[in-house]
Amino acid sequence: QFLTDNSRPDVKSLALQTVLGLTGSKEGIESIRAVDFGANKSPNITLSLVKLLDDDQHVLAKDAALCLINISADAGTAKQILQSNQMTDLVKKLYEKISDENCKIAEAATMIFSNLTRDIMSCSQVWEKMQENSIHIERIVFILCQEGYNKHGQNLRYLAPILSNLSQLPEVRRNILDKEQCIIQRLLPFTEYADSSVKKGGVIGTLRNCCFDVDYHEFILGEDVDILPRLLLPLAGPTPESLEDEDIEKLPLELQYLDDDKKVEEDPDIRKMILEALTQLCAKKYGREVLREKNAYVILRELHKDEQDREVLLAAENVIDILIKTEQEINLENYKDTEVPADLIDKFKQMDAAYLKD
Repeated sequence: QFLTDNSRPDVKSLALQTVLGLTGSKEGIESIRAVDFGANKSPNITLSLVKLLDDDQHVLAKDAALCLINISADAGTAKQILQSNQMTDLVKKLYEKISDENCKIAEAATMIFSNLTRDIMSCSQVWEKMQENSIHIERIVFILCQEGYNKHGQNLRYLAPILSNLSQLPEVRRNILDKEQCIIQRLLPFTEYADSSVKKGGVIGTLRNCCFDVDYHEFILGEDVDILPRLLLPLAGPTPESLEDEDIEKLPLELQYLDDDKKVEEDPDIRKMILEALTQLCAKKYGREVLREKNAYVILRELHKDEQDREVLLAAENVIDILIKTEQEINLENYKDTEVPADLIDKFKQMDAAYLKD
């Protein structure tokens, strides 16, 4: 009752500080969840926080947003928020904050939005709300790509994880890969983005997810998108002196004769995602031939020599094992057409687990 519009600002501030303190612990969030989402309960606290995002006093709106960041970070509570009949406009409200150039809580809004899209079921619910409110992927990408979009210095880097999360959905990937909208091309420069690992990781996660759609491989590997150099660059260090000119000149132009200060991507999770994307691009014969023609093997071989992370090593070896085989040895147009028996899948998982433990 102290978080309602009728309460005095000082009372609302004190109540918000109390709730913010609660949301700082798992036990506190569970207590709010029990009050708001227990049997026959109404989400009074969470709903009041959502309403306070529009409060005229910035400090109150900011504290409400911080509370919602913590609450929505709990996966179970995030799902219940999305399923609540009393918060059907939350996605719309968050997007309005994000797209408003003058909003002072836009950064917090992106973080809440990102929390609400962490699993595929939640993504589907958010995507449905986005469609109902004409919130387009193209517009999210536009805002993401604008440096200094927000006039109050709000950093909207979490738009990239939102995009990555949503791109788990085939219909979102179709939007990103629409040949008429040129969306995926706008994301490519961020594979080596230096100012935010969150933004870079989210973009690379999006590109990785798009590589799962084999029907688009010719498009994204072709000259209209040319994704391969952008995926290989973060994996490449300085060009080794021992590398023959012939091998160097087979590489895409962007990867030839790299300077001594060229660094390999530092984040192992990002390196792994890139390697997973390359593995997906090897699903069809066309993709495998492009990677061989562009001498991707050389970049992967050099990466493998110095790689210390076991998961990244395994991901690199998965790609290398495909590329070193001839097409006669593979004798498949599309790896995804192969049905692998369940017992072999379990065996492969056990082998991978054993490799990672060594």
